[in-house]
Amino acid sequence: MIFPLTSRLSQDPRFLIGNGGNIYEGRGWTKMGAHAIGYNYKSIGIAFIGDFRKRLPSRAARNAAKRLIQCGVALKKIRKNYTLKGHLNVGKTACPGNALYNNIKTWPRFKAGKESLP
Repeated sequence: MIFPLTSRLSQDPRFLIGNGGNIYEGRGWTKMGAHAIGYNYKSIGIAFIGDFRKRLPSRAARNAAKRLIQCGVALKKIRKNYTLKGHLNVGKTACPGNALYNNIKTWPRFKAGKESLP
């Protein structure tokens, strides 16, 4: 289930994921996010709520992100041949944190580096 957000977020991702596995809608599928300068128009920002430098989000949260990506593919909001990246791959940031980034690197379609983003 996707819950809509009503307050403005500092970086305005399209979706936020809570540790319980709930997905919160920020800008959603149709409004461009403001999460990665220079990449907002060609990306979907999905943020996890929490600090993941030393620990992972829950399995429920990680699975929710994977389901959200597949939902985007099914709705044709994300291309079938999408490239998955961490925020630090497209900007000067420590986001999403080392623990989460190392986990995301094992997910399908992950590719590091800016050059591979369409």
